[in-house]
Amino acid sequence: MKLSKRNLSFIFMLLLCQMSFAQSFVTKASATTIGRNDVVQIDYIAEDVEVDQFVLPRFNKFTLVSGPNVSSSTSQIGNMVKQQVSYSVMLQPTTPGTFIIPGATALINNKPQRSNGVTIVVKSVEHIQGTAPPAQRSPQGSILDQMPFEEQVPANQYLKKGERAIDKIRNNIVVRLEVNKHSCYVGEPILATYKLCTRLRSKSKVVKQPQFTGCTVIELTGEQQDAHIERINGVEYNVFVIRKVELFPLEAGRLELPATSVENRVTFYDASRQNYRDLYYGAPSLPIDEQLVTLQNKTDFIDVKPLPPLPSVGASEFSGAVGNFDVMLSTGDQGITTNNTNHLFFTIQGQGNLQQVKAPAINWPKGIEIFDATEQMEDDKSTFPTKTRKTFSIPFVVDKKGDYTIPAVQFTYFDPNANKYVTKTTSGLLLRVAQGSKTIFSNPNKAASDNGFGFDERLYILLGAGLLAVIIGLVWFNRRPGAQLQPATKVPLMEDNPVEIKKPDSADYLYKIRELQPEQDSSTFYKKLCRNLHDYLKNKFEIEAGQLPFYIEQHPESAAELQQFKGLLDNCSLGMYTPAYTIEEAMQHRLLAIEVITRLERLESPYMPRS
Repeated sequence: MKLSKRNLSFIFMLLLCQMSFAQSFVTKASATTIGRNDVVQIDYIAEDVEVDQFVLPRFNKFTLVSGPNVSSSTSQIGNMVKQQVSYSVMLQPTTPGTFIIPGATALINNKPQRSNGVTIVVKSVEHIQGTAPPAQRSPQGSILDQMPFEEQVPANQYLKKGERAIDKIRNNIVVRLEVNKHSCYVGEPILATYKLCTRLRSKSKVVKQPQFTGCTVIELTGEQQDAHIERINGVEYNVFVIRKVELFPLEAGRLELPATSVENRVTFYDASRQNYRDLYYGAPSLPIDEQLVTLQNKTDFIDVKPLPPLPSVGASEFSGAVGNFDVMLSTGDQGITTNNTNHLFFTIQGQGNLQQVKAPAINWPKGIEIFDATEQMEDDKSTFPTKTRKTFSIPFVVDKKGDYTIPAVQFTYFDPNANKYVTKTTSGLLLRVAQGSKTIFSNPNKAASDNGFGFDERLYILLGAGLLAVIIGLVWFNRRPGAQLQPATKVPLMEDNPVEIKKPDSADYLYKIRELQPEQDSSTFYKKLCRNLHDYLKNKFEIEAGQLPFYIEQHPESAAELQQFKGLLDNCSLGMYTPAYTIEEAMQHRLLAIEVITRLERLESPYMPRS
């Protein structure tokens, strides 16, 4: 009998439906070959379907050790939700042989279905290595341990007839990303706060921290970093700040603020079994369901605008700073004398971005020689925008006593709130230079002075006189009666072994890291470790942590060590705000930090900061 096209289409659709159900309700075994004293774990797993009236099969030739244990996991990214329900049993064989573990039956999307069977071979030996079922994970530290929950279990964790645990979670737990603005200029600070908001008691931990690119990142620490209560859309939530950062965009365009992932383990109870004792003492009945849900916030975007063009008239050279600042010129408390190294201090302080600011141009009077400036940054990270202070120390030497005038210094920055460039001007400075101690070595970098010989000429005279004295001495020694020179001893050439050179300040960082102890407070440990790593990075390479990915691209010969260094900074970001690591893991991070810094110090090719 020939099949019509309609019948063929019906059979094809039926096969597709059967294949779909077969793929969504399956049976899995922890091992297919075991010993007679081994235990095997059987999992009946349903994915992205509704499961009702689950029924276990009969297990012939096996003893039910435990189960069924029900667990659920849900992963939600934006509007996409993936759900998995697993029914697990632990079985032990009663006799050797080859057996088929039958599938379980359940209503899958209101239709009765049976999962596949699995074949288990039981050997006559007592035990087969590597067949142990997977161990249950012990609950790790939760970021909600310090939440201000009441003693009793929240009413939302009792399931009434017809209620689903996953719906309870979606309506009562949310990961939020809050930003203070969605449009800014290049270099303008942005506040981004990641929060976990929940009305359920759960074990929650951050499993993925956001990684920012295209911007400089400053970790903020201040009030409301710990657990607190907030009202969101008229409903009170227990809120924990996962991460709070200040971002400085480095280029115009669209800046993406990525997602963070929080894993939540929530236990639910049967509302029909709740009694008056539960209401008074918070001792609920046995749990009926446990959900393991990973939630993420939605990614957000910032529209970063380029800075407007500089005014053609009236503005000095743009410093690159964005914010609101004041400037000051000073020489410190010590008096200024000739033939000594003195310092001029140019200080910028305020709120905003000073990361890329260089030393200003100063019109120095004649008779003063200057040297390369050094800089120092100080940040108060307890507020937004961060209060920052940058000081340039410029060494200088004066040959003659007298009065010298340093003219006023201009500093131009962009104020995003006023939407314009602002130029601040310091006061002029009068230097009263007193006579210092006279020595020909007082100014090693000074060129020839106007009167007499300069340092180079005096040095040549001294060297020439010394060389002449040595020659005269050798001639006199050779002409002495009976004088005989001893044969010269051959000095072995030095091997071309690399010489390890360590900066004293690098050794200081290693010493400080070795002294860190994570036993008392892991958060404080990671904050101090992060601070030392940031200081070392700035001292060694003269870059901030946000510039590290670009620096790695430009220095592939040391990418391995620098990538490990970046990974340590990421671990610190996670460990500062969540108890994600054990004491043993924290000690491993401390040891790795010492090893990475030591390897960076031993590299043969010196690092040069980017110009």
